[in-house]
Amino acid sequence: EPPMPDLAQALASERRALSRWFTTALGQRVMGTEQALHDELLEDLFGYHLIQLSAQDAPLFQKSPILNKVCLGEDDLLAPQLIASPLQMPIASDQVDLVLLHHLLEFSDRPQALLAESARMVMPMGTLIITAFNPLSLWGLRQRLSGPAARYPFKGHFWSAYRLMDWLNLLNFKVDRVLFADFGGPWSVRRLPPPSFGLGLGRRYNLPTGGVYMLVARKVVGSLTPIRSPSIRRSIRFSGLGLSQPSTGGLTPSRRTESVVEVE
Repeated sequence: EPPMPDLAQALASERRALSRWFTTALGQRVMGTEQALHDELLEDLFGYHLIQLSAQDAPLFQKSPILNKVCLGEDDLLAPQLIASPLQMPIASDQVDLVLLHHLLEFSDRPQALLAESARMVMPMGTLIITAFNPLSLWGLRQRLSGPAARYPFKGHFWSAYRLMDWLNLLNFKVDRVLFADFGGPWSVRRLPPPSFGLGLGRRYNLPTGGVYMLVARKVVGSLTPIRSPSIRRSIRFSGLGLSQPSTGGLTPSRRTESVVEVE
């Protein structure tokens, strides 16, 4: 069912407030760090399709060699190229080479469903990159101390990288690496220059105390195990087969047939 008008207006107002925070001095500092991390990672990731789901409107994929890159948004507030609910995206399963999930899990009332829907689109051996605030940092400390009067981004729920690893493991993803960054405090000081991307020892040794982290995970496919018993081999001969059907949009939706006999 569509949300009630008052609820829809409230959600739109929250999305505007969150996107505005990324234009502040502190938000721009975080975005600068995260953009540098994306530039570093995306240069070596290839494929045909890339989808970005973000709480702000700046594309993070400038350095990506992938040609078909799309920003997806829930409404036209952030001027996305594709408007759809992140919980019900109109893209078939196992079709996208790279999905960027940027600061949405912290501000979703159904984070596990959002993660599952994002993971569903990723093709086997494709990549999912999650960017999130780190609760085990000064940012997380400020978020816990802010209380009900917290402003964005401390109004959200910060999930640890370890919790996301558990969720991704259930979705058949293997975590390749976790990069921590922004070791500055969760405030901006006008008289001091913004910290650089390197930020000394914290960035060099990837200490798990950075204010933000990027988790890079790859969708794995289970290996086939040969069966020696002839009787068991005959019993599974007509099991379901994964088929593909071309579509006009460039993406290939997949469907699965079961061993069912249709009666005309």
